[in-house]
Amino acid sequence: MNDKDKKNMYLTVADLSTIGFAMVIAIVLGLVAGLYLDTKLDTEPIFTLLFIFGGILAGFRIMYKNYMRFFSEGKSDGSDK
Repeated sequence: MNDKDKKNMYLTVADLSTIGFAMVIAIVLGLVAGLYLDTKLDTEPIFTLLFIFGGILAGFRIMYKNYMRFFSEGKSDGSDK
């Protein structure tokens, strides 16, 4: 494995590892926002559940977009478009 292949491998691993990190951040932000609104408006589980669900949806959207970008035709032949 030459240096260029190693560099491409490390870049690919770094790119794919951001997917999980982005999902966790989206869910945690949804949780924090929901808890804050429920505390301020005294509507306990409503906004927390809604925003957690929204965070999950946002996380899957991020995952899907990264997946499509990674496995698009431009990425599979080694060129960055």
